[in-house]
Amino acid sequence: MSETHPTAPPATSTRASIFLKLKSTDPAPRELAWRQFYERYAPVVRSYARRKGASDQQAEEVVQNVICGFFEASPRFVYDPARGRFRGYLKTCVGRTMGRMRHESSRSGPIPVDELEVADARADDDELWEQAWRQQILRRAVEITREHYARRGKLQTFLAFEHNVLLGASAPETAQKLGINVASVHTAKLRVTEKLKEVRQILQDEEG
Repeated sequence: MSETHPTAPPATSTRASIFLKLKSTDPAPRELAWRQFYERYAPVVRSYARRKGASDQQAEEVVQNVICGFFEASPRFVYDPARGRFRGYLKTCVGRTMGRMRHESSRSGPIPVDELEVADARADDDELWEQAWRQQILRRAVEITREHYARRGKLQTFLAFEHNVLLGASAPETAQKLGINVASVHTAKLRVTEKLKEVRQILQDEEG
């Protein structure tokens, strides 16, 4: 049975809302927006860099350079969906940052995102970027779904799903660990899977 609770918790604030807050002159919402921006996009940048062969240290340098680039550009950056999806802008920024690091370009400092063109986002390694992006969406969807059940005092339902589906424990093993019956594990699996798909779709629609 589908749950009737509101689907999108506060953690799913839209990308547009974050961009507006990044420009705020009030330090409190601006700081919160940057934290949200970092938590949302640093993992995909880091994952992509690692998939491209960067070491852990190099991947962190890429993350810091990319985030600094957005910070530097944020006062004048206006995201225009008509020019392309945000993931294209971000991929271009990451690609140029990695290229500059790799070839030791003479230009110093972060690359402002508003200097980038969406057309540059197309590359042979698009699939690597898409894999990193999907991984980020799934990670956030799992976190939001967990919060959804925790807020409603039903964390055990999520834990049953987590042990059985995410960690690969059998239904009997999960039931024994959590002190519930096997039927409850199967029910939890169905309900949380349905909720996770719902949240994931919302995030995919938001991110484009």
